[in-house]
Amino acid sequence: MQAFTGRGCVSSRKFNSSLQNRAKSGLHHPVAYTHVMGRSIPAAAAPASPDKVVCVGEALFDFLANDRGVPREQVKSWTPYPGGAPANVATCLAKLGAKTAFVSALGKDERGEQLMKLLEEIGVDTSTIQRCDDAPTRDIYVERTQAGDRKFAGFGLPSEQYCDCFLDAEKLPKDVLANADIMVTGTLGLAAPKTKEAIKAAAKIVKDNGGKVMIDVNWRPVFWNDVEVAKKEIVEFLDMADIVKISDADLEFLYDMQYVTALLNPCSVADKLPNAPCVLVTAGDEGAAYCCRSTKGEHTGFVPVFKLDVVDTTGAGDAFTAGFVYKLLEAGGLDRLLANPKTLKEAVVFAAATGALTCTAPGAIAAQPALEKVQKLFDESKGWYNFWGSDAEEAKKA
Repeated sequence: MQAFTGRGCVSSRKFNSSLQNRAKSGLHHPVAYTHVMGRSIPAAAAPASPDKVVCVGEALFDFLANDRGVPREQVKSWTPYPGGAPANVATCLAKLGAKTAFVSALGKDERGEQLMKLLEEIGVDTSTIQRCDDAPTRDIYVERTQAGDRKFAGFGLPSEQYCDCFLDAEKLPKDVLANADIMVTGTLGLAAPKTKEAIKAAAKIVKDNGGKVMIDVNWRPVFWNDVEVAKKEIVEFLDMADIVKISDADLEFLYDMQYVTALLNPCSVADKLPNAPCVLVTAGDEGAAYCCRSTKGEHTGFVPVFKLDVVDTTGAGDAFTAGFVYKLLEAGGLDRLLANPKTLKEAVVFAAATGALTCTAPGAIAAQPALEKVQKLFDESKGWYNFWGSDAEEAKKA
């Protein structure tokens, strides 16, 4: 088997002087649509401001099992869908209208080219992506239960041979990171020493220049060789986060905590993450909770799941993240969002709506909704007592 060194990564970034003339708004609304890989997606709008969000991490192909309820060795056929958590967040944000750059390492292979084309067509800034001559773009096999839930079942090659293990800190787009309002990343890259160095360097640049860092724990044991090393690396990295999104599986792995405890008392999770003023807890169809702290006090709450017909849950958590970040930008930044409990609750409900809609079709990126669809579902919820409690009628009037 060929060994891949990953030493051939080069930045695909092209400097464009027009960036200096962009307007200040970080949100835009795509109006044109194009067809990419058989799907109708928003076409890239003319850029109007510097990228407000930078997503850092892996892009890959999820090979979803066409046969449900059976293990990998019994699956007869697979359908490839583009994905990877940071890439999913980037595309979802772009579809919602946020200006987003994606920092990653992709192979100079057919799959890498397909991902580049897809990201560009959706409107993600791909000039920040590094390309690797001698390492392939990652694929991952995903089993599905009869209910549509997924289980990651391994790769086509040893994990350490894929290009996303070789993100180069020396080739990071430092000016893009320095000007970002928020960086969104995960923890899978921490499993590869070179990429770990790059992700931490990127987070430091963002924070040193006044930006915020959001980390989605996204525990995936298939990426790691040593569980205890993984736990140590992840916990240490979370100290850099301003916002932490943590799932029921993440909670059980990191803190041996059950989701019921976390949903009832999300501040018990926040207590374990003292450097992060905002903690979001997600538990699939059990709902989501949050605990956020600011100079205005502590705001906490619970948001139930939207009951929609589920086809595939792949990428639902990433869409949740994107929805929350979108509302954060709309609010004018994290500090302003956390200072207003009403706006904060709306951000979490909007995030839940974005995640739920992504479950209504297969594929993490293909299923991501446009802003109008999310807004419609969000507006429909305003009169629901189980979402808004005693504030339901007031929310309906807003």
